[in-house]
Amino acid sequence: MRNGALRAITGLIAMAAGAVQAAGISPASYSATIGVGETVEVVKTVQTDPTLDLVDFYFLADNTGSMGGVIGNVKSVSSSLLTELQATYANAAFGVGRYLGDPSEGYASYHTYDYGTAYDVIQPVTTDTAAVAAAIGEWYSSGGGDTPEANLYALHQAATEGADTAGPGTGSGEATGWRAGAQKVILWFGDAPGHQDTVTLADAISTLLSEGVIVVAFNSVGPGRGIDKSFEDGTGDSRDQASAVTDATGGALVNNFASVPVEDLVSTIIDAVGSATATFDLSLYVAGGDTSGLDVSFACTDAAGCTGVTGGESREFTMTVTGLSPGVYDFTVGVTGFAGAIEEDRITVTGGGEPLPEPASVLLLGAGLAGLGLARRRR
Repeated sequence: MRNGALRAITGLIAMAAGAVQAAGISPASYSATIGVGETVEVVKTVQTDPTLDLVDFYFLADNTGSMGGVIGNVKSVSSSLLTELQATYANAAFGVGRYLGDPSEGYASYHTYDYGTAYDVIQPVTTDTAAVAAAIGEWYSSGGGDTPEANLYALHQAATEGADTAGPGTGSGEATGWRAGAQKVILWFGDAPGHQDTVTLADAISTLLSEGVIVVAFNSVGPGRGIDKSFEDGTGDSRDQASAVTDATGGALVNNFASVPVEDLVSTIIDAVGSATATFDLSLYVAGGDTSGLDVSFACTDAAGCTGVTGGESREFTMTVTGLSPGVYDFTVGVTGFAGAIEEDRITVTGGGEPLPEPASVLLLGAGLAGLGLARRRR
């Protein structure tokens, strides 16, 4: 069979398969018979899953008494951001939480109202924006005791789904509800620095990084004040807290946020999240099987290139196979970084004067790409 005819058949197979699976390699199978020294080419299309670009936004606000003068602005800005971000990110989901005095303050003993403890998830991450809007409406301003609050504890708890801390405090058990595979983003609002007794600044940053969380901080006052103020708390760490957190996580710090137009706030968030949205450098490889009598190579032949591919996009590769010695060769092809993307090929090479068995039917494993061994990088 000549190369041109093989490519035509390949195209028909791809069209019969539709616009490829939701995530996988197309065609799902391929077989051909060639002679020793002959070459065949087949175009394979890799389709990535659009859900690979899930983004989860978690609104986290200080609800202590000092926020009384700005909590209305926090609610208004958050509600506007919810609307704009929903329109910007098709696969976005949202959650809402609050924090009060740090566990080290003995918070429950002085708080006037029975509103919970140092940290509370009001609404776990969901695509129900009406529920999210209602949860934002539940933010209040009360209590607090001293100036530093549970900022760092709350960031740790939000990142870890309420896990235990390394300090004297324990975990809240409050589940954020992050979706598997989603980029996690905390939108943090406040007006005071955080205690380092329960969770230190270094611990908070380390945890946020290990959990892959981007933090965009909204400070009610100017640089070096409010949540961006230094508070050593006996640790010797005198860094401006919000600056340290946002710089480390690739986020952003917005000072005097109430005076910043919402569209500028959205742009700031998009700039931060966009730099960390999952992208993939795609390539094909022989994952297993027998290619001892073949020369197999892969080349990206897509005009858009095969690096920096975002979820939901597809790319074309050409597999070139040359017969080196007679035999029937079964092998699998995979996509680098995606353990579940496996496709099987059979190439029969004739020659040498000996008849070869007819190829048997090939069982294909057209597995999806999402969820297993994702090779994620930052743009």
